[in-house]
Amino acid sequence: MRGIIPSRILSHISAELRRMGDKRPLYSHFDLIAGTSTGALIAAALSIPTEGTGFEKEAGEELEVSREIRERRLFRTVVHSRPIGSIMRSADPEAFADFYLENGPEIFPQKSMSAILGPIFTDKYSSSRYESFLKRLYGERRMDELMVPTAIISYRTDNGTIFPMTSWNTGDFPIWEAARASSAAPLYFPVFVKEDGNGDRMHLIDGGVAANNPSLIAYSLARELYPECSRFCILSLSTGQRVHTTTQDMGGIAGWGREISQLFQNAELMCTEQVLPSIPGVSYTRIWSPAMDRRVRLDDTGQGSMKQLIDAADRMMDDCRDRLDGFIGLLSTAPTSDAVRLRAPGELPPPSEEGAGAGI
Repeated sequence: MRGIIPSRILSHISAELRRMGDKRPLYSHFDLIAGTSTGALIAAALSIPTEGTGFEKEAGEELEVSREIRERRLFRTVVHSRPIGSIMRSADPEAFADFYLENGPEIFPQKSMSAILGPIFTDKYSSSRYESFLKRLYGERRMDELMVPTAIISYRTDNGTIFPMTSWNTGDFPIWEAARASSAAPLYFPVFVKEDGNGDRMHLIDGGVAANNPSLIAYSLARELYPECSRFCILSLSTGQRVHTTTQDMGGIAGWGREISQLFQNAELMCTEQVLPSIPGVSYTRIWSPAMDRRVRLDDTGQGSMKQLIDAADRMMDDCRDRLDGFIGLLSTAPTSDAVRLRAPGELPPPSEEGAGAGI
């Protein structure tokens, strides 16, 4: 549910770009999009072709992209433009927050026995309801159909490695499976099991156990995708996680049990915060501030908690106004990414379809 916060920030960025006269879809400003856990759901939605999914297409026409052609004719050079394709519309970022507000209670039914008693002997929620929802949302779309390079981060418990599912290396993954694997939060959802290309069974859980902030992993992937690039501009959106500190003198399971997981998670976040800005050629913009009044569980669908998340997102944007405006200005002046998949000239778009009712 804390995905409400980055969703509202993305909605603001999209609206500001349109206000500035930039009519391009939000995804087309980026060379790589990455997400972990709830961020994986958002990352996959940003550049998905909406036909056959539960998403409503963003309003607006497809935008033609031309390439400048220079031809030498006798004693002069002639410059003209040749259309090379059009930028396709994807899901509307300004509707992402509503996705959480409208569908959260379906994903996290609070009246189930395990939800009431807690995950003592089994996971808190069954995977069947969640998987059914993800299938309605993403349809049969695969990772390689996303219109800009995208990475969804999971963790393999069978071999102890971070496992990025990408649109270029694991493109045959159905998007709903990648989203399910990346958001398989321990104690909340069962492990997601899938065979790899060699027939081995991968056991995948929430990528947040290793990369709650996927920026460092995204940077390493970007270096592989764009080996000649000398400057990387990274925008990192928080889900409002509070910095966890304690001064208690604790000992044993009784003392550390409530603290250790939050301390580990906070330490991982701080590692990324310290390492990325020190890398030459990296400009790292993190949108975070201590805007949360209290900790909100990832499955808390109470009206008060959802309002708090909305308010926290708005306060966070106010606190980070200069950083956010600076990055929006950068997006507005940057050319469309060469990595964006274009619709070929003369290729007709598929007939429009009504969304499948998944809530976006």
